Amino acid sequence: MNQRAKIRTIGVFLALAAAGWGTGLSQGAGERGGARVLDEIVAKVNNEIITMTDLDRALLQFRTELEQDFTDPQELQRQYEERKRHVLRVMIQNKVLIQKAEELGITSDVDLDVSAYLEELRRESGIPSLEVLDQYFRQRGSSLQEYRQRVREQLITRSLLQQYVYSKITLLTPEVEAYYQQHQNRFRVPGQLHLAEILFLTEDKIRSEVRRRAEEALARIESGEEFEDVARQLSEGPTASRGGDIGTFSQGSMNEALETVVFDIPVGTHSGIVETDYGFQIVKVLDRTPAGVRPLQEVRPLIAEALYQEKAEPEIESYLRGLYEESYIYVAPKYAALYDVDGLGI
Repeated sequence: MNQRAKIRTIGVFLALAAAGWGTGLSQGAGERGGARVLDEIVAKVNNEIITMTDLDRALLQFRTELEQDFTDPQELQRQYEERKRHVLRVMIQNKVLIQKAEELGITSDVDLDVSAYLEELRRESGIPSLEVLDQYFRQRGSSLQEYRQRVREQLITRSLLQQYVYSKITLLTPEVEAYYQQHQNRFRVPGQLHLAEILFLTEDKIRSEVRRRAEEALARIESGEEFEDVARQLSEGPTASRGGDIGTFSQGSMNEALETVVFDIPVGTHSGIVETDYGFQIVKVLDRTPAGVRPLQEVRPLIAEALYQEKAEPEIESYLRGLYEESYIYVAPKYAALYDVDGLGI
């Protein structure tokens, strides 16, 4: 597994990327119910503390992460309320793992890796400098320094789990093949059509007159003129200059009235006139890819990652239980009642 895949795999079980907590912020203050209150200790993990400010920052970052996946406000709020109970657990997990990595000397070279990661991110994003990248994060309520710290923690955790969990996991070819056979639906792809169109729009026009123009175009095609030539001359669609070529469409992604017609006609033939809400179309099927299952060789990396995750989950949980047992963990009672912290050895 490559570096990014490993980080992504760890995130599945620990949600490290979603937590986004800061460090060294215990002198701040939070806002609760409109009243300003002094910062307070939420939890202790050996010789480190998690403050209310740290927790508030983590919750804010967690909600920001959810906003990328849920655009409906009600669904966003539902998901947030449902999942936020796990944020404190993730923070404690992270501290336990980082502390263990520091004890084992795993953190010594990580800063070079963090710098390389940020430079690659900057370059791939087309951002001219790290200063501009910092501005990008600040516009979103964070900073490059905070992001650097999160990346650092993820890389340290990845390295620790790689040495003490992932290195013990074996993945055999028969397992990959069996997973492929048992999960065929995951790898099914819908049929696809490559289409060209001649389009006549009816907005602000007399519909019968527009249909007459579509019938004239159809008559020219059936008399032997090339579809592409007629499209260039008559189509009102934005692809007229390309002979009406509108690209490739998967089954289920098209206008229902049109899809019902075009998925049943042979390659090289046209649909006749299809009436839609926005006008009249004549569509030609340029090419067809039938529905099917992606070949094993193509999806092997996806299967390997899924199996690594499946095998790693109980191993990570077992490893964490051992760390909890050798750690001192305290959660203030009111936060223990609000968040899921069961099984942390409290």
